[in-house]
Amino acid sequence: MASLRSSLHMLACRRATSVRIFSTVDRRFTTADRSFATADRRNTTADRRFTTANRRFTKTVTDEVLRFSLDTPVQEALTPPSSWYKETGIHDLEARTVWRNNWVAVGRTDQVSTPGAFFTGTIGREPFIVSTDRSNTLRAFYNVCCHHGSIVELQEAGQANQFVCCYHGWTYGLDGRLTKPTKMRGIKNFTAGRNGLKPIAVRTWGPLVFLRMAGYPDADDFDQKVLPLMLELEEMGFISGMRHICRRQYQLNCNWKLIVDNASDGGYHLEYVHRDLSSNLDLSTFRTEVGDLYNMQVCIGKADGENTPKRQRVGAKAVYSCIYPNLLVNRYGPWLDINIVLPLGPDRSLMIYDFYLKESFADAMSEIELANFIEQSLADSDQVQREDTRVCEGVQRGMESTAFDVGRYAPGPEMPVHAFHLQLARDLREGLESTHSTN
Repeated sequence: MASLRSSLHMLACRRATSVRIFSTVDRRFTTADRSFATADRRNTTADRRFTTANRRFTKTVTDEVLRFSLDTPVQEALTPPSSWYKETGIHDLEARTVWRNNWVAVGRTDQVSTPGAFFTGTIGREPFIVSTDRSNTLRAFYNVCCHHGSIVELQEAGQANQFVCCYHGWTYGLDGRLTKPTKMRGIKNFTAGRNGLKPIAVRTWGPLVFLRMAGYPDADDFDQKVLPLMLELEEMGFISGMRHICRRQYQLNCNWKLIVDNASDGGYHLEYVHRDLSSNLDLSTFRTEVGDLYNMQVCIGKADGENTPKRQRVGAKAVYSCIYPNLLVNRYGPWLDINIVLPLGPDRSLMIYDFYLKESFADAMSEIELANFIEQSLADSDQVQREDTRVCEGVQRGMESTAFDVGRYAPGPEMPVHAFHLQLARDLREGLESTHSTN
C-alpha cells in the first residue's frame, strides 16, 4: 500500500511539473505573439513613414517644378530655382520626360556606315545600341538583355556580327532578334521571336543620329520637330562639303542645363569669359533668333587687323545654334563643331565635340600648313571649353549654397535661355501630370 501511495504521489508530481512546463511554454508563445504583433506594428509604422516620405518627396518635386512660371514675360520672370540644377528628384523626372520624349542627338552616321558597325551610350538611365544590320538598315535598341536585364554590349563602339550578352551568352542578331537563348531546354511558354532586343526609334540628318526612347514604333514627329531647323542649317551651308577631323570629350562637374544655359545666353558672357575669342568678333552685331525647340545666335567676325590663324578660325561670321534638348551646332570660318550634351548625374555632365573642316579650305593648304592650322584651332577651341568649364562649374558650386535660390534674366541677350527653360518646364509638368494620373 505504501508503495502504491508513493507511485501515485510521483505521478501527481510529474503531472504538476508537466502542467508548469506547458504553462511556461504557453506564456513564452504568448510573449512571442506579442513580440510579433509589436514587430508587425513597427513594420506598419515604417511602411506609413516610407509612404509619407514618398508623398513628401513627390510633393517637393512638384512644388519645385511649379515654382517656375510659364506665363511671366522674360522682363519680369524669375529663373528656375537652384533645385532644378542639383536635386536628384528633378534629375529623375528629367530622365522620365526630357530624355525619353524628345529626339536626342547621340552620335554620327559615319560611326555606323557599314553593316555590323555599332556604338553604344546612355540617355538618362537608358542604355542603347545603334547599329547597321546586314541589309544596311540603321537600327537602335535598348542595350539590355531580355534574360535577366544585363547590359549586352560593353564596348563603346566597334564592329560585330552579332551581340552576345556577357552574362549568360544570350545572342542577338544585328537586327535585334534573339538567335540563341542558351541552356533553355525544358522551358515552357517561351518564344525566342518575342524576346529580342527592344527597339528604339532612330532617325538621321546629315552627320547626326537621333534617338527617341519613348513611343516606338509611333515616334514619327521627327519631321515636324527637328527636321525643319536642320534643313535651315543645311541651307546656310552648315554641313555641305565638310570633313570630320576628330572627336573630343569633356566631363564637367555641373548640371547639363548649365552648359545649355551658357551656350544660349546671346553672347552675354563672351567679353567677360572668352576675351581671346571675343577679340575676333564684333560683339555689337550679336543677334538672336528663338523658335520652337531651338535658338540661333549670329555674330559678325572682325574684318580689320592681321589675318592670323585665330582670325581665320572665326572667319567672317559665327553662328551658334542650340537644338532642344542637348545639341549645340556651331559654324564659324571654315569650321563646324557639333556638341552633344548628356547628363551623368545631377551635378555631372558629358560634352562630346565633333569637329569638321571645310574640304575646299583644307585642300587649298599644304599638308604642313593644314596640320598646323588644325592644331592651333583645336588648341583655341580647347581654351574656350576650359573657360566655359570654369564658369559652369563655378555656377554649380554657387547653386549648392543656401545663398542662392532664383535669379533674373537679362531680357535682351537671355531670351534664348528663357525659351529653353520654358520648354524644359513644359516637359517637366507633363511628366508630373503623367505621374499623378498613374498614382
